Amino acid sequence: MEEIIKQIVQIDSVALNAKKNGEELLKSKRHQYEEELKFYREKTLEEAKKKGEAIYQQVLSSGEKSYRQEEEKCRRIAQNLENYYLQIEEKLLEQVFEALFKVEG
Repeated sequence: MEEIIKQIVQIDSVALNAKKNGEELLKSKRHQYEEELKFYREKTLEEAKKKGEAIYQQVLSSGEKSYRQEEEKCRRIAQNLENYYLQIEEKLLEQVFEALFKVEG
């Protein structure tokens, strides 16, 4: 009977050590996976940040290009209007003065 109790104690001790070793292994693996997830998350966020910044710069560049194109278009229109006005200015002044002289005279 004593021998059986010793074997049970020994089996229990082995089982307890196996349980502790298993728990330590699980704890170690959990820590390892948490670190891997943390690294992956930080890496992914950094890549997303870089991509977002690149897209933002593209949008800014596109907006600036459109702005310059519209500004140039408006400048050409204003120049054309000024040229047209300069072409007809003298005729308009003659017509205005002629109309004024007719009203006065």
